[in-house]
Amino acid sequence: MVIDDTGLYILDNNNYIPYVIPQGEIIICGVPGAFTPTCTERHLRGFANNLDSLSYKIIFISVNDPNVMHEWNRLYGHKDIDPVADPLAIFTKSIGQEIDLGESIGIRSKRYTMKVKDKKLIKYYENPFIEGVIDD
Repeated sequence: MVIDDTGLYILDNNNYIPYVIPQGEIIICGVPGAFTPTCTERHLRGFANNLDSLSYKIIFISVNDPNVMHEWNRLYGHKDIDPVADPLAIFTKSIGQEIDLGESIGIRSKRYTMKVKDKKLIKYYENPFIEGVIDD
């Protein structure tokens, strides 16, 4: 499976710019939402606290806007993690990871982690917990 980065955005100098998934070894973590307890404490902080032991670039993606993702990473993550927004769930739907939480919340992302090399899926994990990814 080739990973297509259509629909992804990042905040750069107060501007929304399309995000291009870089070449090389990447870990993409999809989470339902920034600032939620489990996504903040277990997922984002888990990777942020273990960056030294990883040889992969880390990307967090959620169906949020770029401002929210940027601020979430600034407060709880790490400057070397890319906080990427999928505001219209285009990317999330393209990889089949959307979940419809109804009228009140709408389409969100399931929790997942993918190891990717040069935009090709290497391994898929159902949960973005650092323990399962680095122990593999």
